[in-house]
Amino acid sequence: MDKTAIEQLSEPQQKILSFINQYMEQNDIPPTIREIQHGAGISSTSMVSYHLKALERAQLLNRRERRSRGLIVNEPRRAHSRDIVAIPIVGVITCGAEPVPTPDPDTLAESENVIHLARSLVGNADGLYALEAKGDSMIDALINDGDIVIMQRNADVKNGDLAAVFLLDRNESTLKRVYKEGRRLKLKPENPTLKPFYVEARHAQIQGRVVCVIRRT
Repeated sequence: MDKTAIEQLSEPQQKILSFINQYMEQNDIPPTIREIQHGAGISSTSMVSYHLKALERAQLLNRRERRSRGLIVNEPRRAHSRDIVAIPIVGVITCGAEPVPTPDPDTLAESENVIHLARSLVGNADGLYALEAKGDSMIDALINDGDIVIMQRNADVKNGDLAAVFLLDRNESTLKRVYKEGRRLKLKPENPTLKPFYVEARHAQIQGRVVCVIRRT
């Protein structure tokens, strides 16, 4: 499945595509619109149709009109259940001008809220967790308010990487582009109206690196 195409999908479209693949793996026939609505947790059949048209435009599937089970997934090898990973959504990360408190990612083991993604999108799922972005400081990095950010714990963060940083002296976390400058960290927003700020490296802990972003809209 084409990684670039998947990265452009919204979360409902990701869920629909994953559900279709799982359903076809288990039943050898495509699901109906109503089965997709219930299985992917979509609010209405009209919204299912709306997202299916988006998947058609992305050339990820075709639809045979006037047929109840008229979906054709444009993939020579359908995704098996082992190709779908469940990533826990553990809380909120601020993309605002100032950091705010956020749950510790250690709570991921207890999280009941998950997002299902194609393994081809994230690779090895070990150490992955998800956060809901809040604020507009990262809009130029295509991270908008309400998007889901997939994080890799204990990742090697290089200068310029997007990362979640926990500020020990404030007990707060923030999502910014990180630069190491001697004993300081430069935390740079991706919004032309906001300026970078600096923190002492000994007062900061990098919690994870951004792997990908799932758009909610």
